[in-house]
Amino acid sequence: MSSQPLTGPPKLSPSVQARLAPPVRLLSAGPWTARLVGDELAHVSYAGREVLRAVKAVVRDHNWRTPKPSVRNVEIKQDDDGLQARWAVAFAGYGVEYDGQLTAEFTPATVEISFEGAAAQAFRSNRIGLVVLHPPAEAGREITVEHPGGGSTAAQFPHDISPHQPFTDIAALEWADAGTAFRLSFTGDVFETEDQRNWTDASFKTYSTPLSLPFPVAVAAGDTVRQSVLLEAATLEPQEAVEAAAVAARVASSLPTAVSARIGAEAGRVPALAVGAGSQPGVLPEIPGLDALVVELVDEENDADRSLWTARLAAAAAAASIHGAGLDIRAVTADPVGAVADLAPYLPQAKRLAVFHPDTHITEPDSWPALKESAHAAGFGGSLLAGTRAHFTELNRESSRTPSDSDALTFSITPQMHSTEAAHVIDSVPMQRLVAQNALRLGGGRPVHVGPVTLLPRFNAVATSGIESEAEADELQGEPFTAAWTLASINALTMDGVASVSYFEASGPTGISGADGQLNPAGELLKELAGLRDSVVLSVDADAGPVTLYPVRSRAGLVIFAGNLSGSPVVVDVRLPDGVSASGAVCAAFGQETPAVIRFSTNNDGDPAAGRLTLGPWSAGVVRFPGTKFPAPN
Repeated sequence: MSSQPLTGPPKLSPSVQARLAPPVRLLSAGPWTARLVGDELAHVSYAGREVLRAVKAVVRDHNWRTPKPSVRNVEIKQDDDGLQARWAVAFAGYGVEYDGQLTAEFTPATVEISFEGAAAQAFRSNRIGLVVLHPPAEAGREITVEHPGGGSTAAQFPHDISPHQPFTDIAALEWADAGTAFRLSFTGDVFETEDQRNWTDASFKTYSTPLSLPFPVAVAAGDTVRQSVLLEAATLEPQEAVEAAAVAARVASSLPTAVSARIGAEAGRVPALAVGAGSQPGVLPEIPGLDALVVELVDEENDADRSLWTARLAAAAAAASIHGAGLDIRAVTADPVGAVADLAPYLPQAKRLAVFHPDTHITEPDSWPALKESAHAAGFGGSLLAGTRAHFTELNRESSRTPSDSDALTFSITPQMHSTEAAHVIDSVPMQRLVAQNALRLGGGRPVHVGPVTLLPRFNAVATSGIESEAEADELQGEPFTAAWTLASINALTMDGVASVSYFEASGPTGISGADGQLNPAGELLKELAGLRDSVVLSVDADAGPVTLYPVRSRAGLVIFAGNLSGSPVVVDVRLPDGVSASGAVCAAFGQETPAVIRFSTNNDGDPAAGRLTLGPWSAGVVRFPGTKFPAPN
């Protein structure tokens, strides 16, 4: 095996490079550290412990869309008294032009972030101001909520995902961690907290302008917003000890760490994998083992005009037959019984069926009995799903209204409801597992069909204009990054009860193949894994950081899918299961040159089951061990 080092980061367009590796400015003052990443102050830590995930200013238009922020004029000044960082942010897009100035001041005991913004032109807005993101590890932490009118309430960050705001009417929050008391106070508006894990964001968010107030509101040119948040820390430890701990934490985080992984016993099964049919399902090359094509059918302008449904269903059915897959029909209509009549020719061969109301995006309980009766009368014998075509949020908030006799539940996932930064997209992966676990809890043991899973939202579920928007394409869709992210997502959703997961679309800007039928890296990954449906997935004992290892026991032997969601090469020492030899491994990369981005070699310690996996930046691939003979289970 070649001993040449891996290449550096893959060739990326400037915009993709900026997404995946934005400039990071490290800030350090006394016991405090933080990172200025783009427009947000991220990972605010005290004595090496993360206190806040991020603080940033946001501008939302009347449909809750976020105009793109651009940062300029960053200034950082530091002296013996502390550190001050200033940066300007311009928000532009969706008819919005808005300019803001942020300042972060660090002293030994405090961090204060201030925001002043003004509209360059008139627009309608649902929110303008500062938001604070709390780490998901805060779940279960006791906290005191101080209110603007006086008084306080004892509360707790929720363990299960809270359907509604856990804290409201906030002037300040107080809590303690490892001997340090923290106080976070707000000025300029009344704040409240929501559980962003509902949307697979890795955070709880405290934001300005309570949702109980009317929105959208008219913003005139020149209108100004001024807000600030003050984070205070008080510890019983001597200041010298606090600063020493902070320095030790910074040094430890900068040292390279060896990553090791041990592959163990059975941990699950490869879930059934589906793909959205999209507008051109026939372009998708054959994918043996594909579970289904998901066909989303929406009444045009909510007027029950279903004239286009027949053509789309016919195209999807023809494509599904090529793959040996089923149809998963998702209809969006206020007339479920009428829709079933139009769907009737395809219902006998459909694997799954779900119907959602166009206004609420959920399966409405009032129409459920008639839907169920008419579907069965039309010859449908598959699984009748209930839930939402939108985020887990809607399933969580409407769980009491979800029909209890459905065969299974469903909801969709997108990691970019609130943030488009790559770090937030990556951090959403463990939250996907959490929302699936919560969906299984809500369903009382019923199976869950997750998806479609897409990088960007397929539609705007919270638009106040009531217009069904076109799905936006993410420039990362065709990059190896998305294959690595999809592998991490599949790994997170591999659990008992998750019956299937649907990803992306068959073709196009939001798809897994191009117009020429060539699979992109995510498509190559899904093709490989679809063929291993229901195969045993083995456990991985490791803290692999940005690396995902997904070992599958296939008929041909052990197969390890691997992904690296970082901009640096990563080396993982892997202990294979008994009976598997590290020699003779065959590697293949998805969408990149194999020798340059993925290698597997034997270690030099004489252990035949010990190997070393090397992954290039933002890469994904597979390592096969042909002819593996697994011992019979005890």
